[in-house]
Amino acid sequence: ATMKKLKHILTAALLLATTGACTANFDEYNTNPNEMDLWKIAPAGMIQELLYSGTEVFLYRTWQLNGELIQYTIAGSGNNTYHRYVVENSVGASAWSNLYMQAANADHMRQLAIRKDDPNYEAIAITLRTLFLQNIADLFGDIPYSEAFKGPSENVKQPVFDTQEQVYRALLADLEYANSLYDTSVALSGATRDLLYKGNLTRWRKFNNSLYLRLLMRLSNRNAAMGVAEKVAEIFNNPDKYPVFTSNDDNAEMRYDEVEPFVNYWGTKLNTQFTTSTGRRPAEQIINMMDKSGDPRIGIWFLQPSGAEGWKGGQSGIESQDADFTGIANLNKSTLGEYDSPYALMKYDEVLFIFAEAIQRGWITGDAGAYYRDAIRASVRYWDGVAKSLTIPDVVIDNFLANVPYDGTLETIINQKYVALFWVGYEAWAEYRRTGYPALEIGSGTFNDHILPTRLVYPTNTVETNKNNYNVAVERLRTYYGGADDMKTPVWWSKAAVDKGIK
Repeated sequence: ATMKKLKHILTAALLLATTGACTANFDEYNTNPNEMDLWKIAPAGMIQELLYSGTEVFLYRTWQLNGELIQYTIAGSGNNTYHRYVVENSVGASAWSNLYMQAANADHMRQLAIRKDDPNYEAIAITLRTLFLQNIADLFGDIPYSEAFKGPSENVKQPVFDTQEQVYRALLADLEYANSLYDTSVALSGATRDLLYKGNLTRWRKFNNSLYLRLLMRLSNRNAAMGVAEKVAEIFNNPDKYPVFTSNDDNAEMRYDEVEPFVNYWGTKLNTQFTTSTGRRPAEQIINMMDKSGDPRIGIWFLQPSGAEGWKGGQSGIESQDADFTGIANLNKSTLGEYDSPYALMKYDEVLFIFAEAIQRGWITGDAGAYYRDAIRASVRYWDGVAKSLTIPDVVIDNFLANVPYDGTLETIINQKYVALFWVGYEAWAEYRRTGYPALEIGSGTFNDHILPTRLVYPTNTVETNKNNYNVAVERLRTYYGGADDMKTPVWWSKAAVDKGIK
């Protein structure tokens, strides 16, 4: 229900590829292209819709769920709210089906590119497919990957669930392969349809390898098994072989138009749906972190109500009868939710934070503090550009940096990375599960045994349509991960899994 119906006509192939998107049933939309007459379309015919709809999947759920779990936002005063860890199955099911739909579309584009002998579109398709699959794995744990995009012709109606280690190994190999495919000496066909980079293949390749760094750092707790440190060092030391983001110009950012159909999802929605009555308000955690340090982004993301004395956020996870909404701030729709408000899948600041952490961990050599400060500066500069009416002077940024000095600890890096990851998919929630930072106070009104959700529950529909493989996955949750199909079993790469001794 969250996917906006676009006003332009979808290609026939895409309509086939997205059939049954809301059912999370692989069988319905994983049709082998060899069985289709419609697969005469060029891969360029898919990229526009794939990027638009794929980005919207993240944009909506950044607002809907991620912010609630990780204390960026709070919604509503009832007991059954996401920031109280009441997450009904339909929420996860919708994320699962929409992300898999986009991953399937990216895989269709990949197969088209192979048939048309177009390595650059094959590379772009792999980069995007990896982005979607990384998020599904991070949300649910063990998921279908190896058989996920095989259709009935290959006799796969019910794909097996691969382990998280298997999925991550495959995704890293996919990004390595995509990096080798990108050929910047060839122009991308249909470049105007590329809503992200307008055919700039150098930037696509940088996005691929920046995403590579994200996935590698996600596995920091599994360095011994996965050789993460060596690979991060290889990427860091070989910018010619592995170019990554080097400025905000490289950001994987959707710049929406002010006219439909290519507009920000929230542009057509009322402010009350975005914030205040039925929407989201900023939480104490993020407001206090930013207010205390003089963070100049606070007024770009949030608005004080008239007559308010200073900044105030809402209490996350508190019992509904104790909730006090007096004077709390609102989300700033003019920068986050207007027709042309941009949305970034990944930004330069994230790469700098990854390098700062890699230095802090002793994986690479350099000045961690310098990368940390550059990361914060890059984030502030990015948002300064989003807020058209504002220009943040250097002295303001310098004063802010002086209030959040680098002290050599991982916590300091992740605290500021947490702030910078506001409005970026599910990344802050994943980082919290990986590191335990920032130190969040869990409210007394939370459910789930007062445990901040560690994963989402598998969709009911998947349970019904893929029962045998689901049962195998649940047995592995029980025996290997030491839990059940609930929101308390740790994912493999998380700090909690390592602390529990899960191999």
